[in-house]
Amino acid sequence: MRITLLVALIILLLTGGLLVLGYLRLRADLPAPETIINYKAPASTRLVDCRGRVISEFFQEKRRPVPLETIPEYLVRSVVAVEDKRFYSHWGIDLIRVAGSIVANLLHPRNLQGASTITQQLARSMFLTPRRQLSRKLKEMVLAIELERHYSKEEILEMYLNQVWFGGSIYGVAAASERYFGKHISRLDPAECATLGAMIANPSAYSPYKYPQRLLRRRNYFLGKMHRLGLLTKKEYEQAAAQPLNVLPPGSATNEAPYFVEEIRRYLINTYGYDFVYKSGATVYTTLDLDIQAAANRALLGWLEQLEQDYRLRPTKARYDSIFKNDSTDPAPGYLQGALIVEDVQTGEIRAMIGGRDFRHSEFNRATQALRQVGSAFKPFVYAAALDNGYTAADIENDSALVIRIPGQPDYRPKNYDQKFLGRMTLRRALALSRNIIAVRLCEKIGPDVVARYASLMGIEHKVPAYYSIALGSIDLSLLEMTNAFNTIANQGIRLTPFMITRIVDDQGHVLEEHHPEPRLAIRPQTAYVLTSMMQSVVNEGTATTIRALGFTGPAAGKTGTTDDYTDAWFIGFTPTLTCGVWIGYDQKRTIFRGATGGVIAAPVWGELMKQVYQDTLSAFPVPPEIVTLPICEQTGKLATPLCPRARYEVFIQGTEPTASCPLHSR
Repeated sequence: MRITLLVALIILLLTGGLLVLGYLRLRADLPAPETIINYKAPASTRLVDCRGRVISEFFQEKRRPVPLETIPEYLVRSVVAVEDKRFYSHWGIDLIRVAGSIVANLLHPRNLQGASTITQQLARSMFLTPRRQLSRKLKEMVLAIELERHYSKEEILEMYLNQVWFGGSIYGVAAASERYFGKHISRLDPAECATLGAMIANPSAYSPYKYPQRLLRRRNYFLGKMHRLGLLTKKEYEQAAAQPLNVLPPGSATNEAPYFVEEIRRYLINTYGYDFVYKSGATVYTTLDLDIQAAANRALLGWLEQLEQDYRLRPTKARYDSIFKNDSTDPAPGYLQGALIVEDVQTGEIRAMIGGRDFRHSEFNRATQALRQVGSAFKPFVYAAALDNGYTAADIENDSALVIRIPGQPDYRPKNYDQKFLGRMTLRRALALSRNIIAVRLCEKIGPDVVARYASLMGIEHKVPAYYSIALGSIDLSLLEMTNAFNTIANQGIRLTPFMITRIVDDQGHVLEEHHPEPRLAIRPQTAYVLTSMMQSVVNEGTATTIRALGFTGPAAGKTGTTDDYTDAWFIGFTPTLTCGVWIGYDQKRTIFRGATGGVIAAPVWGELMKQVYQDTLSAFPVPPEIVTLPICEQTGKLATPLCPRARYEVFIQGTEPTASCPLHSR
C-alpha cells in the first residue's frame, strides 16, 4: 500500500510538474501580462461632417468600440446562450464542453465540433491565428486563463463583442450594425440583433448576400433563444421571425467627397503617422456639409455629362468608365473635367469640394492642386484696387482701342472677347459685361503693382506679376485660392484662411488640435460692399445671367472667367452666406468647344447648386455704414435729372458720390 501510494504520488507530481512546465513553456511564447492588460484593438478613424454625420472612415479593421451597456440585451444574452452558455461559471475553459466535444468528435469524426469558450475566441482573435493546430489550441487555453485573471466577465464580453469578425473588414457589433443596417448598435431591434448574433459563428457561411436563407434560419434560431430566455413574448418572437433580413445592399456605403477625404487623409498621415490614421479610433470633425456636397455632386457631375452629350465631346467619361473596369492602369483620363469649392463666408470653412469627375480614374485634386489661367475672373481685384483708390461704380471709361507703350518691349494691344468696342460706359457696366479694354485702362491708371498688391491682400497666395496683362487674368492660379479671395469680398473685406478640420479628438476624448477662423482686414467693408453690388450686376444683367434663367432668385454676386481658345471656364460667386468657385476644362489644355465661356458652362453649375442649397428666402447682402445711394445718369455718371433717358440708383462710399447734375440732360 505504501509503495502504491508513493508511486501514485510520484506520478502525480511528475504529471503536475510536466503540466506546469508545459504551461510555463506555452506562456513564454505568449504576450506578457502587461501586453494583455494594455491591449487595444485597432479601431477605425472616423471623419464626420459639420452636423456630425459620418463621411468616411480610415481603417485596417473597421471597428468602433462601444461600451457593453450600449449593446442591446437581446444581442448580449442570446450570444452568450448560443456561444457559451456556462460563460459566467467557467474560468476561461469549459471542461464539460471540452469533454462533450471529444466524445462527439470520436463518434462523428467527419463532423468535428469545437469547444472554444467566448474567452478562448477572444484570446484567439486578439493574439493568435485561426489555424487549426494543437499548439495553437493549447496557447488559446492558456491565454483564456490569463484573460480571466486580468478582466471581469463583463469586460471580456465587451471586448469580445467589439472584437468579433463580421466579414470583409468589419469587426465588432457596432461597425456591423452600421454596415448591415445603417444605424447605431443601440437602436437595433430584436430581429436585427439576432441577425448579427447568427453571423458570429461564421460570417462567410452566413453571409446575408451569398446565403440569405441560411442566415434567415439561423437568425430565427437566435430569436427562439431570446424567447426561451424571456426576452421576447411569443407574439414578439413570431413577428420578428416573420421579418425579412432587411440588410443594406452590398456596396451601399458611398464616399460623397473622395477628394475632400483624401486631403484630410494626407494631412493626418503627415502630422500623426500611419498607425494613428488606420488604428487609433480617433474622430476628425470636419467642415464639410454632406447636404451641400451631395447637391454639388448633382449639379457639377450631371452638368458635365449633359455637356458631353449636347456638344458630342470625345472622349467621354462613359468611355473611360468602361476602360477602367477592364484596366485600372489606364493613363490620366482625357475627358472633360470639373472642380468645385464651397466656402462658408463668415468662417472660411470648406463646405464642399470636388476635385474631379471620378476619384477612381484620377486622384489629382483639380480644386487644390491644379493651376489654371483664370482669365476675366481676375477682374474683381482690378476693380477693388480702383474703388479703394478714388474710383466709383458710376465713373465713365471708354471702351475703345488701347495701345500701351512698354519700353524695350512690343506695344501691348488688348482686345475684347467679341472683338468690338462699345464706347463710353460706367465701371459697373464694364464689369458686368466683362470688357477687357476698360479693365486694362484701370490697371494702367492705378498701376499693375497696385493691382497685384490688392490681389495678394485679398487671398491670392501665388506671386502676382505686375504686368498690364494681369488685368485680364494672365496668371495660373488654383480654384481654392481664387474662391477664398472672392470670399474676402463676400465677407465685407475680411480675409479668412480656408480650413477643413475643426478639431481632432482621440479615442479617449482628448482634443489633439482645434481650428477657429482667423479674420484679417484686407480691404475696407465699404469697398467690398460697392464691389459686391457691381458683381451683382454680372449675375443680373451681365455675363452670368444664366443663373437667373435657371431660376435662382436669391441675392448673388460673382464673376465669369474665360481664357483664350476656350480652354478654361470659370465662375466664382457668392451669396451672403456661401462662396462657390467652379472650374471646367480638360487636364491637357485644349479647347472645350467654341463659345465655351464661363457664363455658358460654369455659371449654370453655380446656379443649379444654389437652387438646391437655398430652399428658403435668403437675406440681402449686409450694408456697412458710410454707404450712400443716389440716382445717376448712366451716360455721364453724374446725378440724374428727370430728363436722363437711362438713370439708375448707384451705391457710393460716402465722400465719393457725385455732387453735380448730369450736364447732357439738363434744361
